[in-house]
Amino acid sequence: MKSQSMKKIITFLLLFIMVVGITGCGQKKEVSFGNLKSMPKFETKDLKKNEITNEIFKNYDLTMINIWASG
Repeated sequence: MKSQSMKKIITFLLLFIMVVGITGCGQKKEVSFGNLKSMPKFETKDLKKNEITNEIFKNYDLTMINIWASG
């Protein structure tokens, strides 16, 4: 008796997880940057406390920025 009810509970949980997983994968979120034609203005400091602004990118046609953080 206990094994049958346990099988039903496990089956229900697996089906529930599959349904939630499938419906969650179907949702799309569109990210739009609008008419982004230039680097947005920003100011920050590097690890040596030197001031960094968007001006460091002005001489380049294409810039790839890798932003990494932990915490």
